[in-house]
Amino acid sequence: MKRGALDYLVKPFAFEELLARIRALLRRGRTVEMLRFGIADLDMDIVARKVTRGGRPVELTGREFELLEYLMRHEGQVVMRDMLARDVWKETSRGTPLNNVIDVHIARLRRKVDVEPFEKLIHTVRGVGFMLKQGEP
Repeated sequence: MKRGALDYLVKPFAFEELLARIRALLRRGRTVEMLRFGIADLDMDIVARKVTRGGRPVELTGREFELLEYLMRHEGQVVMRDMLARDVWKETSRGTPLNNVIDVHIARLRRKVDVEPFEKLIHTVRGVGFMLKQGEP
């Protein structure tokens, strides 16, 4: 795959020119990829805030939706509890860890997403965190 710069600005440049080029890059279609996620038969539409599994709607709370979105954005990667606390719960300076809260939300999410007859997608990586992945981690 060819990798390289998509655009180039010569210094000095006007801030308005930078903003115009950023807007142009965003219009090229890559943002559409970030608004829909899918793994196996699990689909998520960020704009409509809808999740389906095997074509059936999955009803999620706001926090469950954010948690699943985070896992989908990091598909195939181990997500640690401190990452979830920082990026989903927005907790950076808490005296007590959110481990129990995170575990409860993961369990609730599993009961809604990983139901029979569907394949298990949310995996626990013991002692490390969680992973959203088709198949075994």
